[in-house]
Amino acid sequence: MAERQPIPRPDLAPGATSPAAPTAERKDWSDLGLRIASSLILAPAGIAAAWFGGPWLAAACGAAVVAMSYEWARMSEPQDTQRAFLFALAGALGAVLFASWRELAWGMGWLALCSIASALRRKTMPQMIETLGAIYIGAPCAMFLWLRLRAPEGLDTMLALFAMIWSADVFAYLGGKLIGGPKIASGLSPNKTWSGIIAGALAGAGAGYTSGVVFHSPNTGIWLGVGALIAFTGLMGDLFESFLKRRFRVKDASGFIPGHGGVLDRIDGLMAATLLSGVILAFWPHTAAFLFRGAL
Repeated sequence: MAERQPIPRPDLAPGATSPAAPTAERKDWSDLGLRIASSLILAPAGIAAAWFGGPWLAAACGAAVVAMSYEWARMSEPQDTQRAFLFALAGALGAVLFASWRELAWGMGWLALCSIASALRRKTMPQMIETLGAIYIGAPCAMFLWLRLRAPEGLDTMLALFAMIWSADVFAYLGGKLIGGPKIASGLSPNKTWSGIIAGALAGAGAGYTSGVVFHSPNTGIWLGVGALIAFTGLMGDLFESFLKRRFRVKDASGFIPGHGGVLDRIDGLMAATLLSGVILAFWPHTAAFLFRGAL
């Protein structure tokens, strides 16, 4: 049997050998400038909407719902984007309206109704699950409004969530880039590492502790655990969004936000953390008073 000849490399001179494989992955920071620029615009806008609350926050949530409904439709049903968009928008926007009227239970019921109506368009269970964008988008957005309306800790809850989630996002990004190491789920997201997850969770714990100090909580030690839990939940929300994109075979939800992708790509962690916070406060309503004031 003739010996297999090496395939010629056009980038090498005749007789030269291939360069050794790099011992470490190249750190790609090409998107950092766009990420910073986008964050400098979006973060103050988010804080302002939460600070003023009321119609301002409802309008911000409504605008996010419109963008995310479109993103979900183009990912999940590219062959029927218009109808998918209308079902997701009707359900999610209706839930936000109910929440702004302090009727969260009615909003959740409306979400369920619209999701069932959307699912009935499909024939198989996997296809039906793909139509549940209204719940994925509408539940956290409605819960976000509901959390802000909870007196007297509503605004403080929003600011603490921002601090913990944004800290986790930043340090997970930096930890993954600077430290690298084993991937947490290379089949879902090739860039997410255990070092990034740990760095993000630690940063969230630090932001939680700082929130406790800033809000003069007598339970600052507990805020460490709260911050780590919220941060980890947000990072898992980001990983779940990666799973969805892999499922739908898209790289980004859209190109609405330079450096980040779409709105779903940018606030997926905040959505997951909002759901967790909302469920806890719905079933144990005195938790916020305990964290912020030490009262039960």
